[in-house]
Amino acid sequence: MKQYSFYQYALTKRNENSEVGELADLIFQDLSFPKFTNDYHTLSDYLETEAMFTKPMSVFDDLFDSYEEWLKF
Repeated sequence: MKQYSFYQYALTKRNENSEVGELADLIFQDLSFPKFTNDYHTLSDYLETEAMFTKPMSVFDDLFDSYEEWLKF
């Protein structure tokens, strides 16, 4: 199993031409983003309350789901 944080995984999506890519770019630009946690609730709470995130939370859910799948391989 891989040992990468959600933040590290999100950065691999920055160049995608999609809402996920836009979210990844916002995460990269946010200096306060919790970079060392993999906890879904911590990350989603941060995006809902602290970040300048205007996309539907389903975009985060999709990115987090793909992160969890990616960790398995």
